Amino acid sequence: MTKARRTIIFSLVIGLMGLAVMAAAQEEDLGMVSAALAPRAEGLIIARCSVCHSADLIAQQRLPRARWGATVEKMKHWGAEISADEADLLVRYLSARYHPGAPDHLPPLDHELGKAEPLTQEPEASGPLVGVATRGADIFAHNCQACHGAGAIGGMGPKLVKNPILKHEDLFWETVLHGRGPMPAWGSALSQQDIADIHAWLLTR
Repeated sequence: MTKARRTIIFSLVIGLMGLAVMAAAQEEDLGMVSAALAPRAEGLIIARCSVCHSADLIAQQRLPRARWGATVEKMKHWGAEISADEADLLVRYLSARYHPGAPDHLPPLDHELGKAEPLTQEPEASGPLVGVATRGADIFAHNCQACHGAGAIGGMGPKLVKNPILKHEDLFWETVLHGRGPMPAWGSALSQQDIADIHAWLLTR
């Protein structure tokens, strides 16, 4: 066997080992996204990213972790309302699910949203939830303002100030938790206390 041929074979073996290491790393990273947090990441994609483009655009990508990190940072720079914890979760999830070696066809993003849990677990309330309007203002600005406008005066989404839905609390909760028409479901992105706080704030408008 010639020296050149041995060099080529050695390079191929090293390349295959590198691919195996990459695949193992992706699998390990996916394992770090727990069964509860993976659907939460999907919920964040549906709720935050689909404001500007369809989730299918994301699902078509096959990028390494560094590229996903740069993409999430770019979305934040362009105005996506994503906290540091949410950005970290999104990068971990996207790089594990949509890496260069991932299959061409994967289940849709919303196939497990019903199992989602919030990033920070809250203690169970001992009674009915009481919304805190002052807190709801910030939560609304971070999550809802992009569509419903500053101060809830309307935008791409309907005006919520004095909106009749606020008097029908069950319908309000149903809409926020599960979505309605073009509005995505937010049950995997907001805690029940968050929703109660937003509702309380909207009632003061």
